[in-house]
Amino acid sequence: MSDLSLFLGQFLRRPAEIRAIAPTGRATVREMARLVTPDMGAVAEIGAGTGTITRAILGRGLAPERLELYELNAAFCTRLRQRFPGTVVHNLPAQEMVNVGRSGLDAVISGVPTLPMPDELQAAIVGAALRMMKPGAPFVQITYGPVAPLSEAVRARFGLSHVKSRRIWANLPPARVYVFRQDGR
Repeated sequence: MSDLSLFLGQFLRRPAEIRAIAPTGRATVREMARLVTPDMGAVAEIGAGTGTITRAILGRGLAPERLELYELNAAFCTRLRQRFPGTVVHNLPAQEMVNVGRSGLDAVISGVPTLPMPDELQAAIVGAALRMMKPGAPFVQITYGPVAPLSEAVRARFGLSHVKSRRIWANLPPARVYVFRQDGR
């Protein structure tokens, strides 16, 4: 089964879990993985989906055993384990990473659809990631909306500043990538 078939099937079965209408496009995954380097000790990808961003992260030279994947959808987790041996795949929500993941992360790459989430859930996800990350490490977030994917209240709570990419039109729907970092860290 192709990624698109699996993705669309899961989208129809579990629309509350799957917020995008197609896997992330090539230009967007390149932008999401841009900060990953081969010398990083550990990276986490949350909301890994079918692995399009995962492939780009590993394509940047990161060893598979240094990559932890978090995905809520069990069918996607099966695909990830088959496709990316050596990575650690957790069938868990992103906010659970503090209970099972490795600390000292050099980056967290997020495909989780944070924009439509309430502030409390955004804060739980970002807070978990920040507790696991090295000081100054980037939290990279995709969004399809016209505004920042983390609310102003959540950004203020954690002291986050950000830079954003240009709109990536070669994605369905068009996307933008934000890189968040804690101020003073």
